[in-house]
Amino acid sequence: MKDNEKKYSIVLTGGGTAGHVWPHFALFEGEKSPLNTAFRENKLNVHYIGSQSGMEKDLVLMNQPSWQYHSISTGKLRRYFSLQNFLDIFKIIFGFVQAFFILNKIKASAVFSKGGFVSAPVVWAAWLRGIPIIIHESDATPALATKLTLPFSFLALVAFEETIQKLPSIFHNKINYVGLPLRESLFNATKDQANQFFNFKQNKKTILIFGGSLGAQSLNKKMFEIIPELNKNFNIIHIVGKGNYKEIENAENYRQYEFLNHEMKYAYALANLAICRAGASSIFELAAARIPMILVPLGLHASRGDQIVNARIFTNRGWSQSIDENTFQKESAIQLIESTMNSLEERKLALESAPSAESALKVSQKIWDIILRYEAKK
Repeated sequence: MKDNEKKYSIVLTGGGTAGHVWPHFALFEGEKSPLNTAFRENKLNVHYIGSQSGMEKDLVLMNQPSWQYHSISTGKLRRYFSLQNFLDIFKIIFGFVQAFFILNKIKASAVFSKGGFVSAPVVWAAWLRGIPIIIHESDATPALATKLTLPFSFLALVAFEETIQKLPSIFHNKINYVGLPLRESLFNATKDQANQFFNFKQNKKTILIFGGSLGAQSLNKKMFEIIPELNKNFNIIHIVGKGNYKEIENAENYRQYEFLNHEMKYAYALANLAICRAGASSIFELAAARIPMILVPLGLHASRGDQIVNARIFTNRGWSQSIDENTFQKESAIQLIESTMNSLEERKLALESAPSAESALKVSQKIWDIILRYEAKK
């Protein structure tokens, strides 16, 4: 069979949060993406291996119905002592066995992993089968899944250049700094389209508030307290997360959503300022959209501290402001928001040096080159 007639298969994996899923979609957007071209020309089958009931399953089935989704057993890799760890070891082993046989059935040409607990067994199984593995770390501090899969990878990609120094030097020769793959579709809405979607009655500046797939509740609580006051002067788009809807009285210039999928492009087109957590996907998307941001990173009580480091890097480069959650209280929060609104032009100018939405094409090309090289050796 000639190369131009050959059909390839790629396995994508990652889950636990939306940030482990969106970059996969980004690789298949854009006319110049070789993965997108191969998929559209029916030269590439796309398989996703995820958990049986995690967020990644819903996102893939909703957004990519033409991909094939495979569920495996997953166990959490905790850094602390828990009796659940002993039970989860068996879940991880079972997930590894499932992945091993799924990969054989698929005849995968490459595996691309975005991390999360589900990804490690898939990577280990792929390594045993001799399938080239590409991993990507979104945060400045490497997650446990990245540390566990790095030795088995053919290529490791990072969104922050600082991440490289936090990984063992023995692996530095296979680590590439590429930024974070972002969905091209997030940046193609016009302001007129956004105004039509949100239908704000008054021509005011707009604040976008969201907590990401983790950490929305405590940020919501703080924002609910000040929204009535903020809403007097600003339009507000508030993404509260699933099950967190709350009625806000006398808020004509306020729009609340549990979740925005493709419609997020309208929020980015209209927002003058964003208030959010400091997950990598959120802050890289805002930077690419050139939206000034106030980051309220998830603290050590609920994370490994990755968002604190992400926020520090962005703030040090002048791309954001960062404030500790405990400091972000009613009066001080309002003052910070209002003072930021008065210096938007200066902040947007600083964002001109921030990463744009070009990383997806780079990563897509790297993966496609590896697929062709691997298949050529067969």
